[in-house]
This record gives sequence, structure tokens and C-alpha cells, in this order.
Amino acid sequence: MDNILEVKNLKKNFIQNQGFFTSNKKVFKAVDNVSFNIKRGTIMGLVGESGCGKSTTGKLILNLINPSGGEVIFNNKTLYNVENKIQLSGKNLRDLRKDMQIIFQDPYSSLDPRKSVESIVGEGVKKHNLLKKSELREYIISYLNQCGLDEDALKKYPHEFSGGQRQRIGIARALALKPKFIVCDEPTAALDVSIQSQILNLMLDLKEKHGLTYLFISHNLNVVKNFCDEIGVMYLGTIVEKGEAKEIFREPLHPYTKALIASVPKSHPLEKRERILLKGEIESASNIPEGCRFNTRCPFAKERCYKEEPKLLEVKKDHFVSCHLYNEL
Repeated sequence: MDNILEVKNLKKNFIQNQGFFTSNKKVFKAVDNVSFNIKRGTIMGLVGESGCGKSTTGKLILNLINPSGGEVIFNNKTLYNVENKIQLSGKNLRDLRKDMQIIFQDPYSSLDPRKSVESIVGEGVKKHNLLKKSELREYIISYLNQCGLDEDALKKYPHEFSGGQRQRIGIARALALKPKFIVCDEPTAALDVSIQSQILNLMLDLKEKHGLTYLFISHNLNVVKNFCDEIGVMYLGTIVEKGEAKEIFREPLHPYTKALIASVPKSHPLEKRERILLKGEIESASNIPEGCRFNTRCPFAKERCYKEEPKLLEVKKDHFVSCHLYNEL
């Protein structure tokens, strides 16, 4: 199975001035040397605490924000390579846009409240000239139907729908451009639990029907476990562990991954799980610790962890971890 997406050493630094009366600037390393591949027709999950850089990574992949470094290759085309000053632009970038779409976390703020559903779903289709104007209405209806909405939704506005229905509109908007790849930026986080499962099942059905590939960003490990083929665990702007979803949940290696999985409630009240207590709070991206960036919270930190940053290495087949506990093996 070939890769539809290759991400190499992706970086994003945000610069913040310290005040009007000083020239000092604070650098936030939101994404720092992130690399991974996504195989065509699969779902990769990107998980971690809030502020770890998951959503920023998704937006960088789609070139919605400018990268500070790295390379993104989509469908064997280089979207950009910062170091070699390669940047897809103009018509080539517009043509690629329809193949790479995004579903946002908040289904209300991501929809223009002044536009009808017909305009929202059809806007991208018209801009990319995918079909004749006379065919547009029926085309939009067909995608609304696939997402569980009927023709009556066409003339309505976002405020007239529930949260789950609004997310279905967002999915229909992305799907109408016939993309190959979709970034799903916590698409169920703002929904009730009962609605979450409906949306996830819908996304799985659409994936099979249209041959889609997803990057699924989430902090909900229960969702990721059952939804994704592979997982990348992010901490403070970088990936600390990645591999097959089943393997990572069966045998997590990085102490941070172990702590995340241990925090998930068990389905049976008598079922026990080892608890791993983390010290303190996640550090700021403007003050990344020297050595392993997890050393301030890790219960297993050694002297080496405070001096040398571990590399992301393959310690088992297709199972990578960035930790001196395993880098020494």
C-alpha cells in the first residue's frame, strides 16, 4: 500500500513580542520536527493533550498556515519544501486543494451563518467548476443525503440545525469536492456522546464508499482506539510514539503514552489498570526543557534524560518510540 501523504521534519514557530518597550521576542515551537506517513485508504490518529500541536500540524499539512520548516508530499506531489524553497502555488495549488479537505472541531463557527446550506455546500464546487450550474442543486442534494440530511435542508441556515446536523453539513461540504484526503480536526469533540458515535459511523461509511484517507486529530483515546489504523502520540510539539493502533494500546512504550492510556476509564468497575501519575503540568512551547522534553513530568527520568533528547527509533516492527528507556536497547 503506497503513501498518500509524507510529512518530513515539519516545524512551526510562532513569534510573540514581549511588549512595546522591549525588542525581546518569545518563540513558541508549536510543531517541532514532526515526521510521519499515511498509507492510502487508512486512518491515522494524532493524539495528545491540548496545546501539544495536533491541530497546528493538521493545518500545516493543508498549507493553511505557513510552515517554519519541513516538507509535505501529497499524492507524490511536493506541496512545499521550506529548506529547498519549493512552494506549490497558483493553479497547481488550487487544483490540489479540492483533493485535501478539512472537517473542523466546532461545526457552528466553521459554517457561515449568513449563507444557506445550499450555498455552503456548493461554494467550493462552483469555484472549482466541477459541474454545470444546472446540475449543481441535485449534486448538493445527493451529498446531503449521503450525510443523513434531506432536501429540506437546502434553504435553511446553520442556526436552524442541531450540533450533529451542522457537523453533517460540514462533512457534506468537504465531501462534495471529491477529496482523496481529509483532516478531521476533533470533529466530534463538541458533540454529545450519543451523537459522536453516529458521526463516526457516518465517516467510516463515507470512507469505504469514496475510498478516503483520514488524519484524525483527537484527545479521546477511546475513539482513536476503535477508529484508527495507526496512531501518532504528540507531546510538546513532537511525536513521541507511533505505530499500529492495536499494538500501541496493547503494549504502549513511552511513559507519556502509558499515562494517557491508563487515564481512560475501564468499561467494568472491577477491572484494574496500572495508574501512572504525571508530575506537574505540560511545559510551555516557549520553554521546552533541555534533553527529553517530557523529563519534567516523567516518573522514570534518568540523568541522561535531562541532557540528551532521544530520537524517534523503531524498537519493534513498525513501532517507533522516542525514549531513552528504549533507545538504549
